[in-house]
Amino acid sequence: MSNLFSQYSGIFLIVVWVAIFYFLLILPNKRRQKKHQEMISALKDGTEVITAAGIKGTVTNITSDFITLRVDKGVHIQVTKNSISRILN
Repeated sequence: MSNLFSQYSGIFLIVVWVAIFYFLLILPNKRRQKKHQEMISALKDGTEVITAAGIKGTVTNITSDFITLRVDKGVHIQVTKNSISRILN
């Protein structure tokens, strides 16, 4: 009986570590990515945002990969959608 337990204890330990790794690292990251993707898909013209670099701007145009922000009167920049970190309004 103890020989059988010792054979399966290594497999059991690996399964426990995989479960811990999944619930502590992978699952929260998936939730964060889903929340960010929902935020990006909710963007529309006139929305004030902050980029990952800390630039505040107003969305003026959205394409498949880029967002154009007006950061000052007559000053527009293009950033990737993934660089948007927060929506202000």
